[in-house]
Amino acid sequence: MSYATLIIEDETTLARNMKTYLERYGYEVRIAQSAEEGFQQLDSFKPDVILLDLQLPGMSGLAIAGILAQGA
Repeated sequence: MSYATLIIEDETTLARNMKTYLERYGYEVRIAQSAEEGFQQLDSFKPDVILLDLQLPGMSGLAIAGILAQGA
């Protein structure tokens, strides 16, 4: 079984390392580098898991989590 994962992380190297690791174990992974990009990804990609950086430029990770929780 493959899980879809969205990584919202502004540090490119860290995001790529997490993606590589998860793909090695069969996860389908997409990366967003900002809250806005993450929300755009959610229009076409329905992840099972979202790995979320708490300190993002613009909108904080906690604010994103709050918005996502309201939609659940």
